[in-house]
Amino acid sequence: MKHNLSITLDQKLFRELENIRGREKRSTFIEHLIVLGLHNYAYINQKKTLKTAASTVTLLPQTTAVLNREPAMS
Repeated sequence: MKHNLSITLDQKLFRELENIRGREKRSTFIEHLIVLGLHNYAYINQKKTLKTAASTVTLLPQTTAVLNREPAMS
């Protein structure tokens, strides 16, 4: 089931979205952009940095399966 959401956009942002989306439905295009943004947000916020005496190690998330609604793979 999908939910209805109303948002207010700046005119410049609205025009940019309209120019980029082409013939794709506006709601489908905006939903796609939100999913991309959520993936990016999850990726950035799940990064962990460990500092050791010799170096810095960055641990990245193994998967974003929760956002994809798929089972996580080990």
